[in-house]
Amino acid sequence: MAGLAPARRSEQGVLYGRIKLPRPLTTSPRTGHGATALDFTGASTKYSDRPAAQRMADLVQNPRPVLNDVAGAFRIALRRLYRTRNIILHGGATQGVALEASLRTAAPLVGAGLDRIIHADYVESLDPLPLAARADVAPNVVNGETGLSVGGLLEPV
Repeated sequence: MAGLAPARRSEQGVLYGRIKLPRPLTTSPRTGHGATALDFTGASTKYSDRPAAQRMADLVQNPRPVLNDVAGAFRIALRRLYRTRNIILHGGATQGVALEASLRTAAPLVGAGLDRIIHADYVESLDPLPLAARADVAPNVVNGETGLSVGGLLEPV
């Protein structure tokens, strides 16, 4: 829920956009009831909201394997984009079947990465290389002896 400002707080929970997080899940994610604790009533939700909520609950409960899965999917998307780039640049094929799919998956990831780089530069005066080093190490130390939580992965050290 990074980047979403809570619209309303109450004793029952916090409303983030269309999703209401119950109080135990917002104060201590480990004591919540996972994705089933999320309240989707009264909101016109997409079918993808429940699986996304389940993925977030899995992330909070056991972050390392979920983060490694996400990193693997990211690598695959960028490799596909790079291979498509090579086909266009070296082969001159601009109508390839992989072009649309690789742009659809990689473009939002590249945009989010560039946003994070710019944010780190403005907020922390952090250059891209130290930010990349932090991003490379963070999934391996989350919930370890460092005390780094999933919610603190993008926060300044």
